[in-house]
Amino acid sequence: MSHYLKIKIICVFFRPGKVAIGLFFFVFYIPCFAFDYPDKEQSIVIINASSFNRVREVIIIKRTLLGKPGYNFFPLVKKGNRCFTTQIVDKNGDSNWDELLIEVDLAANTRDTLQLTWVKKEQQKEFKKYTNVRLSLRSDNDVPSPEINKTQRMRGFTQNIAKPFYQMEGPGIENDKVAFRTFFDFRNGKDIYGKIVDTPVLEKVGVDATWHEMQPWGMDIFHTGNSLSAGALAVEEDKQFYRLGDADTSIFQALYEGALQAAFTLNYKKWDVAKSKQDGSETVSMTKGNFFYKNDIVVDLNSNQSLIAGIANFGIDKVVYKKHNETFSSVSIYGSQAEGSNTKLGVAIMFPSHDYIVHQTTDAASSIPNTSYISLKPTSKKTIYFFACWEKTDSRFTTQEGFEKYLKETADKLASPIIISVINKK
Repeated sequence: MSHYLKIKIICVFFRPGKVAIGLFFFVFYIPCFAFDYPDKEQSIVIINASSFNRVREVIIIKRTLLGKPGYNFFPLVKKGNRCFTTQIVDKNGDSNWDELLIEVDLAANTRDTLQLTWVKKEQQKEFKKYTNVRLSLRSDNDVPSPEINKTQRMRGFTQNIAKPFYQMEGPGIENDKVAFRTFFDFRNGKDIYGKIVDTPVLEKVGVDATWHEMQPWGMDIFHTGNSLSAGALAVEEDKQFYRLGDADTSIFQALYEGALQAAFTLNYKKWDVAKSKQDGSETVSMTKGNFFYKNDIVVDLNSNQSLIAGIANFGIDKVVYKKHNETFSSVSIYGSQAEGSNTKLGVAIMFPSHDYIVHQTTDAASSIPNTSYISLKPTSKKTIYFFACWEKTDSRFTTQEGFEKYLKETADKLASPIIISVINKK
């Protein structure tokens, strides 16, 4: 459970001015105790049809696949006398959960059967929290400001970077491996916090200590400047770049957090989309054990436009484009680019292979400078994955080979998800 008090605040600003995947299976099993179960019991059959092991991987089961369980009962997943780490999430904010997340281990080309029973709310298991969303106002002392779960900003809102309005200049999201933040102002950029601990840290970041120097939790490790930073977006039209930055109204909302996954949304009203203004959104999520965030993007583009997603690049000459499989490709850079330390950092954008148009790197004189980017076909919905793989977090990333191997493994897992079926017991 979180050691911090969560307080819901609604803030509305009308004037301009600059927030539950590696896999160590046995660690996260805990004993099950006898409960007064409802009569209904189900089996969850999971199949790994891949030639590689799935270690502490998080699977997702839609509530609709579980029949119509009463909202006063909650799922408990077990095998024998051991409970699996789970999390239920409310995807649409109606206060009723929509998905069940389960952390599983499954060897290559094998199957397993888990038992699902239903318990009352007071009998739910509580698992250690590894993911977190955080937005708060800047604190003037060593005490974090209360958390903001929903707020909005108006067009033109800016922040003094030396003394920002928000604690991290905007919402942050993290898991046990890495943390990211979004600049909640006209820039709409993203940044990376490298972590050296596996516990939530965002409540501490920027409170009575600079994130530009190594702290007990880690530090800011990415120089962004005016680039497209760590997966920020733009639109290309007629060979011109238009940053997907400001909007008449930008609305932040924390969705959920917990043992396995966290997510928030940014909804834009009259977003600056090239030469037009239209509504759109980003839904940013992170899952335990992954070195990346997932961004589900909604924006309507014309046939003569393309979506641009970028990586800040200040001096890395080698940009690697790789089609990992028929489903996923990536563009990546690797080197001694972890700001504030002479350490190796690999960053990448992974995207659907069929959406690829081209990848390029802009120079310092470009309208969007110092950016390695991918150009993606114009569809109303896009999903990209942004990776930040720091050697201080995981020794695999001390070499480019280790970093690129992780990208390949992740692409293959995303392309071949674990097969799930639910069987009702009579």
